[in-house]
Amino acid sequence: MARKKYIYDPESLIYIQVEITLKERIKKILPYVIVGIVVGLMSYVFIAVEYYTPKEKLQAEKIQVLEKNQKILNDKINYADRKLSELIAYDDSVYRTVLGSKPLPKEMRMAGTGGVNQYKDIEKIKSLKEVVESYRKLDKVMAKMEVQKSSYLSLLKKAELNVERLKHLPAIIPIANWDLKRIGSGFGMRFHPILNRYRMHEGIDFIAPRGTPIFASADGVIKSARHSDSFGQVVEIDHGYGIVTLYAHMSKIKVRRGQKVVRGEIIGLTGNTGLSAGPHLHYEVHVRNKEVDPVSYFFKDLTAKEYEAVVARAQSLKTSME
Repeated sequence: MARKKYIYDPESLIYIQVEITLKERIKKILPYVIVGIVVGLMSYVFIAVEYYTPKEKLQAEKIQVLEKNQKILNDKINYADRKLSELIAYDDSVYRTVLGSKPLPKEMRMAGTGGVNQYKDIEKIKSLKEVVESYRKLDKVMAKMEVQKSSYLSLLKKAELNVERLKHLPAIIPIANWDLKRIGSGFGMRFHPILNRYRMHEGIDFIAPRGTPIFASADGVIKSARHSDSFGQVVEIDHGYGIVTLYAHMSKIKVRRGQKVVRGEIIGLTGNTGLSAGPHLHYEVHVRNKEVDPVSYFFKDLTAKEYEAVVARAQSLKTSME
């Protein structure tokens, strides 16, 4: 029942009932309605943001798991792509050189990495864009792997016909009892401790006590066994096929010019002769009269993990032993 409104009439000395219009009623209750709406909206927003229904909560948890797995998948794809790139570089620079094959053309390496977009229908869905990108990356890696697989198969067939040639590949570390602690400075610009300036270091150093045995890294013929002002007692082995190895700073040479040697045969002992800052072996590999990084040829002695460790150690040292 609506409340009635009265006003006092001083002339008649009585209260007279006054009729309240609809407009006045609305004006009176409007502030309460507005406050109610605002409070209701704020309550709804708070509940919608802070609280999930059981179904929404389960969906949110699933989305978090999917996002986490998506990141893990992308990281693994990127890692596989990096390792595959290393194998490709190794294939072109070492295996194909040794077996007398030219590096594969870039167009052949990239075969199958482009072409028809098979994901054009689902990539329109915004929530699936990252998934589509992962599939594309994986497709490229798989395509490159197929090319690399074909390359290895062709090289394997060629290797079977070139067994003798492989004996002349400098594929072992040429010093006894080596470990990572004995790896000295690697290939590249290095500071010379005696000349006191930077210059190209064209090999790798193996730090070892005087008298440590030095091995021929492959079959070949002794090209020279001599004394050099810079290298001291030095031996060069011609392995044929355009490959020559050099062993410097020996304390004693155990071979002579023209002598045939086989992989693993002792050719001398480590020393400190020539321009040397301490007992060690300086080892170089030359391919067609050009110095190359010897670490690339240590595949017979090293696992993939050891290879990475040797590369990291050799490149971290910026001062050579000579």
